[in-house]
Amino acid sequence: MKKLFIILAIAIPIVAAASTVGVLMSKGEATKYHTARVERGDIVSVVTASGTLQPLLSVQVGSQVSGKIKEIYVDFDYVVTKGQLLARIDPAPFESRARQAGANLEIARAKVSSARSDVTELEVKVKDAQRIYNRFETLFKDGVVTEQERDTARTNYEMATAELEAARARHELALAELKQAEAALESAELDLSYTYIYSPIDGLVLTRNVDVGQTVAATFQTPTLFLIARDLREMEAHLDVNEADVGRISQGQSATFYVNAYPDTTFKAKVVEIRSSPKVTQNVVIYNVVIGVENKELQLKPGMTANATITVAEKRDVLKIPNPALRFKPPNTIKAKGPNVQVPKEGYKGPTHVVYAIKGKKRLNPVPVVTGVSDDKFTEMIQGDLREGDPLAIGLELKGKGPTMTRRLF
Repeated sequence: MKKLFIILAIAIPIVAAASTVGVLMSKGEATKYHTARVERGDIVSVVTASGTLQPLLSVQVGSQVSGKIKEIYVDFDYVVTKGQLLARIDPAPFESRARQAGANLEIARAKVSSARSDVTELEVKVKDAQRIYNRFETLFKDGVVTEQERDTARTNYEMATAELEAARARHELALAELKQAEAALESAELDLSYTYIYSPIDGLVLTRNVDVGQTVAATFQTPTLFLIARDLREMEAHLDVNEADVGRISQGQSATFYVNAYPDTTFKAKVVEIRSSPKVTQNVVIYNVVIGVENKELQLKPGMTANATITVAEKRDVLKIPNPALRFKPPNTIKAKGPNVQVPKEGYKGPTHVVYAIKGKKRLNPVPVVTGVSDDKFTEMIQGDLREGDPLAIGLELKGKGPTMTRRLF
């Protein structure tokens, strides 16, 4: 009970003071409104984003074999053509392997030739043994030769046949070794050809990562020797766009941007791709939007930061309402009383707002409006009982006998 009395003792003076200030303000102050007028003109809605300039295509040129760099024929910013020799790895070890593989191939061919001769010789031997056995078989039936002589002839025929089969197997093995030797030679010659590093595209050498005498190792992955960008007269900028704005962007929309190197120059671009893969930066979902850029004068370079503005909507010669008028609410907010706002055409669904026009002796008149495209200053009015030049309240000032008190509600 004692606490209740203490609370009342503190609260009653505060309420009384507030009431007194309210009465003094209502008696001694005149309400004035800050205003802005309905205008007619153009509205351009944009999305701003920044990103990095990149070549349309860049290729990492590497080495498929390990070795020491013997010669380099290009440097940074060299213009190269497809098939141009860029560098060479010391070919001596690979030439030696190719010669060894060639020698092994000759040996394999000799083995095949020898095995083929053996097969031919044994085929003749088998035919002769078969002829003798057939004759002895006939003579045995006539009682001219003994059974042992007949069996010996048959054994000789069977042994010759077995030797022929073995010779044919050796011939097949020699043929397999020949194919293996041919493959080894092809591999050695291919490795030798890899000592010549050629450009896979027409373009510009952006980076050179090796020097003469340096050893490159291609054991686990291909080492990158050069980075070549395709013709830089056409580039692209990869922009980071907030998820709240990406839904307003579509392919083909025009864009402009500037780079810090040329802050007074505006470059034109066009949206060419909106990628669906998201990335999260500081709990904000970002999407990659790619804009195509012409760089005919080669002013732009890869890696530059592009500060871009994408035009997502544009209206010409329309009535437009100052954005602060859409946010203004007078004290003890006045609810608009009047007919419902009608949509301007069949099937249209637009946001509705209430703005406050100044009528007569600075009297507020609530006006419902349907709005369309917005920029940072104005919003298109699609439907509403307003005309060009009508003043709208965007804030108010309360002036008393004491110091001026200003309150803006936007």
